[in-house]
Amino acid sequence: MILRNDRSAIDASECAAESQGFAAQWGRMVRQWVRRWVDKRELPVSFKGRHVKVFTLLSDPIICAELRSYVRSNKWSMDPEKLAQFTEKRMIPAIAEEYLRRVVNVEMPHGLKKYLEVELFPRIHMKVGKGISIRTARRWLHREGFRYIEHKKSLYYDGHDRPDVVKYRQEIFLPAMAEHQRHLVEYVIGDVSTEVKKPLYCMERPLVLVAHDEMTSQANDGKKKSWVLEGEHPLKKKGVGRGIHQSDVICSTVGWLKEASQTLEYGKNYEGYWNGELFVKQIVEKIIPAFENAHGPGYQALIMVDNSQGHSAYAVDALLASRMNLRPGGKQPRMRDGWYMKDGQQVPQSMTFPPDHPNFPDTPKGMKQVLIEHGLWTPKLRMQCRDGKCPDLDSTTCCAKRILECQPDFMEQRSLVQEVIEAAGHLCIFLPKFHCELNFIEFFWGAVKRYLRENCDYTFPTLQANLPIALASVGVELIRKWEHRMKRWMDAYRDRLSVKDAQLRVREFGTKRYKSHRRIPETLARQLDA
Repeated sequence: MILRNDRSAIDASECAAESQGFAAQWGRMVRQWVRRWVDKRELPVSFKGRHVKVFTLLSDPIICAELRSYVRSNKWSMDPEKLAQFTEKRMIPAIAEEYLRRVVNVEMPHGLKKYLEVELFPRIHMKVGKGISIRTARRWLHREGFRYIEHKKSLYYDGHDRPDVVKYRQEIFLPAMAEHQRHLVEYVIGDVSTEVKKPLYCMERPLVLVAHDEMTSQANDGKKKSWVLEGEHPLKKKGVGRGIHQSDVICSTVGWLKEASQTLEYGKNYEGYWNGELFVKQIVEKIIPAFENAHGPGYQALIMVDNSQGHSAYAVDALLASRMNLRPGGKQPRMRDGWYMKDGQQVPQSMTFPPDHPNFPDTPKGMKQVLIEHGLWTPKLRMQCRDGKCPDLDSTTCCAKRILECQPDFMEQRSLVQEVIEAAGHLCIFLPKFHCELNFIEFFWGAVKRYLRENCDYTFPTLQANLPIALASVGVELIRKWEHRMKRWMDAYRDRLSVKDAQLRVREFGTKRYKSHRRIPETLARQLDA
């Protein structure tokens, strides 16, 4: 049959295309194939799989991992002030959108292109030539999951997978939590009102996990969305307004410990700013007494603290080699006594010369004298390596500072927070850096801030009145579920899962999954028929 250029030929070709599973628009191609067969007795040949195969470096998994690490570890902003405004959501929406678009479309591709051509290609001994195009860099970013979307709070990727952070998480934090878990107070998953019964050995007390963290709330932090009639937006106050700093602890046994709460109206013109000294004072005067009053002497607290600079500060007389000079005297603190091993015996060591010393009476000794008493001093030993970076962190023959840091009395030195908590008969553990998902109090802050935003009238007295109500509004059963979520994260990290895979596994516990969307209406139909 010869197809003519009329409506019947078009209808016939569309029907032929649809009969083979193609769309009706393929009818035009069918007519071309028919004309070619009638004129030349030839059928079209498929070119599928016959194109030229080109190897791309972006397909190499090792190079992809390097590029991914580079993109995530860089601060993508040419203007730090704008980055701060964008992060704190103080930009006008239109300007914030334009700023984000520039970062994703201009700064990141150009930075990636420069990194490939200047650093990566020379390292793998590859000739640069023309390098890569900006379009290729954008295409790779899109393929790796980078998108132009609204800024949202999520996991900290800046240092989350840094080698030293991962080492602390896998070798120190997770084993310590596993050791404490055998006598940790826990509740049944799915039935958080029932406590898991565990056998306790002699002289062991039940251990309660207590999570600590800090939060700031502002008077002008209200709802982000509202009903608007014909674009008539209400006027809101500029700036974030006066703020409150809140330091609290929660646990799965009693929930929020009200008596341990510490409130501070932060600001240069108000009550100042929060620091490590105020936290230690809160521990001594509020947190430990509040815990013991709520639980009694039969329980022991395991206080989980963020690994921040203020929390990891040391006492004034702590044994720290970084505070010492090489020689006696000078600007170095008077440290507490240390000790060293000699002939299998522990020998106490004073860090200051005696008052009757002929040359340095009642003076701090310095690194050289301490190492001489240890029997570890060698001639021409320098104080520390260049730039303060030792080539081998485990070396004890590197420099005086490193040798002293490897001594047992210096290695067992605890931070001031740990010393205060352990002196009161309780335990302390520091979270890995950049791992907010392992601190279940973060969910508590989210619930508190949601209540404050829903009841905000943009005045500071209202914020002061609402904050205690918001803190008390979170139930203990919800806190127990958040603790279960934190433990799923720890189980995922114990299995050596990456951040993405760990996040997917944790989400599986709280997500309803259906095998097919059709099964829901079919089930409802069967129930109605019955």
